[in-house]
Amino acid sequence: MSTPLPKEPSPRKVRADAIAILAMGAVASVSVIYLTVRQYLSTFVPDGVIWNLPVELQETSATGLMSFSTDSTQPTPTVQGTLSHLQVLVPDLNTVSMICLVIAIGAAGLTALAGIACVVRFAWLFQQGRFFTMSTSRTMRAFTWSLLGGGLLAFACWNLAANGVEAALDVRASTSGGTEWWAWYWILLFAVTASGLIDVALRRAIRLQHETEGLV
Repeated sequence: MSTPLPKEPSPRKVRADAIAILAMGAVASVSVIYLTVRQYLSTFVPDGVIWNLPVELQETSATGLMSFSTDSTQPTPTVQGTLSHLQVLVPDLNTVSMICLVIAIGAAGLTALAGIACVVRFAWLFQQGRFFTMSTSRTMRAFTWSLLGGGLLAFACWNLAANGVEAALDVRASTSGGTEWWAWYWILLFAVTASGLIDVALRRAIRLQHETEGLV
């Protein structure tokens, strides 16, 4: 017994989904720009660079920003916890590290924007019924290489900037931060590899479609 084929979505549904992705892509792009600008403003200050430096664990207490109670007359309570990172001001960071930090933040934002643009491009092509076309394949490749190139550039520049910060402070951060960055690197590499396999399947489908059309 043959497996039944999935139902073909109606043109109205495809159009509605595409419009929804286009709208969400615009909102996501604005969000990426906002977060990138905010990261720049919170990192680069008039007196230098703000950096979150890993430090030895120690018990500490601090006053919260505001009370959870709706009664504004209640005093803000003191919270106790363990201090693992310290936000420090680096006033004399060298020029190369400053440039690397600028590139790292910018590359991360541009990579996210490129990924969103590719997804929006997919939605536009699908809305036009262009599923197995070279435009779709080129968009997939642009998505793959944008993630790979932008991710590696941001990763490398951030680590170069981190080395400059540690040299300026004359301290060496723990290896846990490097392990975390390598973990994100492998996640990114998995995403790039998966999208590359999708592009291979897409190109085979394009070739099969052309061969089938040639036989008709």
